[in-house]
Amino acid sequence: MTNCCLCSNFASDLLAEPWNRPLFASTNFVVLPSLGSLVEGWVLIVPKEHFICIGALPAELVAEMNHLKSQVCSVLGSIYGELCAFEHGPKANARNVGCGVDHAHLHIVPIHYDLVAASTSFAPRDTEWHSATFENCREAFEKQQDYLYVEQPIGVGRISTSSDFGSQIFRKAIAASLGVFGQFSWREYPQTEIIAKTINTLSVKPQRQLDIRSYEPA
Repeated sequence: MTNCCLCSNFASDLLAEPWNRPLFASTNFVVLPSLGSLVEGWVLIVPKEHFICIGALPAELVAEMNHLKSQVCSVLGSIYGELCAFEHGPKANARNVGCGVDHAHLHIVPIHYDLVAASTSFAPRDTEWHSATFENCREAFEKQQDYLYVEQPIGVGRISTSSDFGSQIFRKAIAASLGVFGQFSWREYPQTEIIAKTINTLSVKPQRQLDIRSYEPA
């Protein structure tokens, strides 16, 4: 899709911005340093093909993404410690919950506090959380529900659905926890210095590169 900022980056042979250069890749996904990283080590797992959210991925791609996620988290965890994964999952384009990027992207972030608890004041008052896997993200998408999904620790998922989610809920929670709430917006505060640190840390440790070839679809 030419109007998608991520798709247009994949179509270009000249990716000048460092946050558009994959750190790792598998057949159908890339791992990018996140624009607006509030902490070092913040990356995105992004499908090369256009999907609106992780819940829209076909099952065979979820298996590949889970394999890549496992390897990425092994690398990041050995460097940064505790991690969480999350997604703001929109049911369609231009939803507030989508945060202005209508292309599926799973955040992997080094944090040591409970992200769901930290997000309480930024989510609707009636927000309820339930144990979940990516299959529940698919169910929400098929029911045309916006959702929030978080894994903390990695592999232990929770989901919430609502028609009234605001924008950048998890980013607001992380920024507030760091004492920099005013910098939650990835558009206004791209955090290029932190991105550079992430790239440098991962690129200077070749022994930590991922063996993506070990993935074999079922």
